[in-house]
Amino acid sequence: MAESVSEVTGCGMAEGDAVAVRLDARQFAQSGAVLKGVADFPVFGRLAEECRSERGVEWSVAGSVDADGVCWLDLGVAAEVTVQCQRCLADMSLSVDSTSRFRLVFAGETWGDEDIDDDSFEALEVDGPLDLAVLVEDEVLLSLPAVPLHERCDLPDGAGRGELPAKPSPFAVLGQLKRN
Repeated sequence: MAESVSEVTGCGMAEGDAVAVRLDARQFAQSGAVLKGVADFPVFGRLAEECRSERGVEWSVAGSVDADGVCWLDLGVAAEVTVQCQRCLADMSLSVDSTSRFRLVFAGETWGDEDIDDDSFEALEVDGPLDLAVLVEDEVLLSLPAVPLHERCDLPDGAGRGELPAKPSPFAVLGQLKRN
């Protein structure tokens, strides 16, 4: 295991840059390897388009093999990000703290239907080297809310409390006609 980490970090990369590697996922899992670090936010292009962070993304990935010979990856990510509230358009902070378990399915490998109903893991099809940065970035993106909203926005006239400003009903005119 120590060889795997030193191999990755000993290539002239800074410690957090280890996320920018492509792994042989089968070998990584079979050796029980573990990698972790903190990656600067600009490493993740799609994530940087959605939000920003001053600290970067903490990540860890661990490989393992179960008694049936199935390869697994356990991925953890944590970050403090700033996104835009879609109600008031002000910045808001979010904490991302997510862990996922992936069953590695290699090209040409079949796996049983009994695993389809198990929500404790996701199947990850691997055909060639695994891009660790993409896996980490996907995990953070999937942890973000689809529509980020403050619990309570600071908008005038109670609009931030879920109340809509009073608008006259388009049917009010019909109600007046009915009374006449």
